[in-house]
Amino acid sequence: MSRHGQSGLLSTLWRFRSYGSPHRGLLGLGLLCRGGELLADLLVPWPVALVIDGALAHGQVHGIQAFALERLGGPGVALLVFAAVASLAFTLVSGALDYLGDRVMNSAGERITASIRSDVFGHLLRLPMTFHDGRSVGELTSRMSTDTDRIEDSLVDVFSTLLPGLLSITGLALVITALDWRLGLIALSTAPLVFVAAKRYGRLTREAARARRAAEGRLAALTAETITGIRTVHVAGSQSVHEQEFADDNAAALAAGLRSVDLRARFTPMLEVSSACGTAGLLLVGGTGVLKGWWSPGVLVVTLAYFRDMLRPLRSMSRLSLTFTVGAASAERVAEILDVHPPGTAVRPAQLEPSVRLEKVRLDYGRGPVLWDLDLDVPAGMRLALSGPNGSGKSSVLALVAGLYPPTRGRVLVGDTDVGTLDPALLRREVSVVLQDTFLFSGSVFHNVLLGRPDASTDDVLRACAVAGVLDFADDLPAGLASRLGDRGVGLSGGQRQRVGIARALLRDSPIVLLDEPTSGLDLRAERTLIDALKELMIGRTVIMTTHRSALLDLADTTVHLREGRLLSQERLLARN
Repeated sequence: MSRHGQSGLLSTLWRFRSYGSPHRGLLGLGLLCRGGELLADLLVPWPVALVIDGALAHGQVHGIQAFALERLGGPGVALLVFAAVASLAFTLVSGALDYLGDRVMNSAGERITASIRSDVFGHLLRLPMTFHDGRSVGELTSRMSTDTDRIEDSLVDVFSTLLPGLLSITGLALVITALDWRLGLIALSTAPLVFVAAKRYGRLTREAARARRAAEGRLAALTAETITGIRTVHVAGSQSVHEQEFADDNAAALAAGLRSVDLRARFTPMLEVSSACGTAGLLLVGGTGVLKGWWSPGVLVVTLAYFRDMLRPLRSMSRLSLTFTVGAASAERVAEILDVHPPGTAVRPAQLEPSVRLEKVRLDYGRGPVLWDLDLDVPAGMRLALSGPNGSGKSSVLALVAGLYPPTRGRVLVGDTDVGTLDPALLRREVSVVLQDTFLFSGSVFHNVLLGRPDASTDDVLRACAVAGVLDFADDLPAGLASRLGDRGVGLSGGQRQRVGIARALLRDSPIVLLDEPTSGLDLRAERTLIDALKELMIGRTVIMTTHRSALLDLADTTVHLREGRLLSQERLLARN
């Protein structure tokens, strides 16, 4: 069992306590409302007790009861009217404070969860590719959505059930004990029975909740992966294979869910038995006390009402065991993300020369080295082409320069600064990348270009689109640059998506540009159009590109040949095209 599990159900949720600091005012107001509600609840049964004692035991009443009976002229219509109005008023006050307390405290829980969700998403965006490579999109999506929702459920229950319940149980137990210590002892004897049952089943449900969340995470990962590759599923005709995989994972999720249901079903009858034992004991001793004249019938009625009110939060709190075990399991999964910290320091040199140098670089993704002691020097303003067969390590060189992966050994320098120590924001500003298949997000063409520099003006975006040739095809779209694209840029051809990627790079205006097979898969006409845009992008910049296409190789000053992660040769061209 994990450290979090060993230290209790709420220990993992407790690590998110700092998110509650900005909402201390709301939480304090909510607790005040709960305190007022408790006082109103304490007053609710007393009008009934006053009527009973006034009719049956008028001579045994003392204190406030005696004062009220005297002012009302003893038993009669005035007493009944007063009792009815007072009971209704106390109930209305209790209901109003219950509503206000619920709204205030639950809104604090919602705000806290929204802050957690925002921080987790922002943290995910900044984690290195080594983290994302080891996790599926569906799994991370499940943690972002389902797990944060379950943390929200737990936090809301803390504020709406646990804290008010503890306040009510404590207040009611103290008042019952103040009425008579024997009645208080019987009432309090029920609490240990309930919490022993909760502890016993909490241990079992904790493991069941972890198993359930893991199974649901695998199911979400499989679903996201299959839907993402739905085109391949149709082409391969592999629907039955994926259906079987889903059925297996779905069966595992079902088994884990049924285990949780079974545990909860066992738990509820035990709670009811514990509550019935307390009620029976209170009736026996309380009734005996009335017969012997130890207390009035009204006091017994009030005590039974208080005990009923005390059992209600006890039952609710005991049922929180399952909610908190699920929430704690989800909190562990979210905490695993927040506990991963991006490596390196944030160095921001005053001036960064747009040159690139690799010194004895070795790179291993965990499946064996892909680059072997590579030395490469790209002075500022040079256009370097990396050529070689697939798997030779060309794209890995670009990934190192872009800071997507740290080298296993050696150094990658931009100017005289190690890429691993550069402020990521500065590195993104200095280095632009155009990938082999530009990824476009759902949204407008304009929005996708603007991602290159979010603070750019509309005129800057239009200029970048014009130079990259985006305007040439945007005019044919229904709403021009404002046309909304489908997922991954559905609606545009490969060449059009590449031109949007080039427009992004032009808008960013970085001194270093990395091109990863930007014309791969395009026909000759689309390639010629794209080459014209790339020529504009290369002007005055340091360029490193990977390519097999002669049209791009002709744009390079130097061509470097790689094979199996090693440098073979270097050819310098006499003229720049």
